[in-house]
Amino acid sequence: MTGTPADVARYFYWSQRRIDRIAEDNRITIQRTGSTKMKSPTGPFLPGVEVDRPRPAMSRPEIADRIERHLAGVTVRDFVTPPPVRFAAGLGTLSFAEFVNFGKLENIVSIFTDCTASDGTHVAVGMFGSKDNLADIIAGAQTTDTGWSSSAANHIFGFISSFGRTVASGSDREEIAREAINLLTHQGGDIGDGEKRGFTYGHIGEHGEWLMEAYLDEEIDYPPYDRIVVGAPLWVRTASPQALVLYQDGPPEPRPRGRSWWRRMLD
Repeated sequence: MTGTPADVARYFYWSQRRIDRIAEDNRITIQRTGSTKMKSPTGPFLPGVEVDRPRPAMSRPEIADRIERHLAGVTVRDFVTPPPVRFAAGLGTLSFAEFVNFGKLENIVSIFTDCTASDGTHVAVGMFGSKDNLADIIAGAQTTDTGWSSSAANHIFGFISSFGRTVASGSDREEIAREAINLLTHQGGDIGDGEKRGFTYGHIGEHGEWLMEAYLDEEIDYPPYDRIVVGAPLWVRTASPQALVLYQDGPPEPRPRGRSWWRRMLD
């Protein structure tokens, strides 16, 4: 993704299953660990010799680069493009939290970020994925099980579990969009509360890069946002690993109050 040197990027979320599916569906070659058999030429008096040569696997940056290049034509980075988007990517602050469904912790991580398009549109982005795809440093971090949880969590869970195909009876996609962002920004406390917020691992400040597959993309009046995109991440990475702040470690260092700082946006 833009601005990330491949040799220094650290991946905090990586969905191998989703990446494999996209690669298979689109005939993108991703080389696996294995071996290549090579056989020498044979002749009337020469025995053939077969040799196994190790075949190295592609690195995550190499795989990511190949996926990005193939999806470039359908990946939105500036949300001046009308909905719906199929894939989206961006750079900014990302919050990582657990997903609470009627008091039960699902094996899901919820990731929130926001951005402003070049035409001034404020966009909220919600990503939901398996906790198994989180880097150990985040998945193993302690959280506090205090604070508000959404009564709409089960509808959201059903929606994301069906890859965006199923909307609960009595609901619609616009309501799912609103409730998903409400959960992402208020579960366990206001997103601007930082280390005081329950069910929350921490955040990557300013330097988090992400690529997602979108299930839902709605233009909607939900102040301060004009548009909501919900889906599943392929990966989250950063060229600045020190930008990761885990709330179990206590209050983070004071952060600059840039335009993406959530307290200013949501207060």
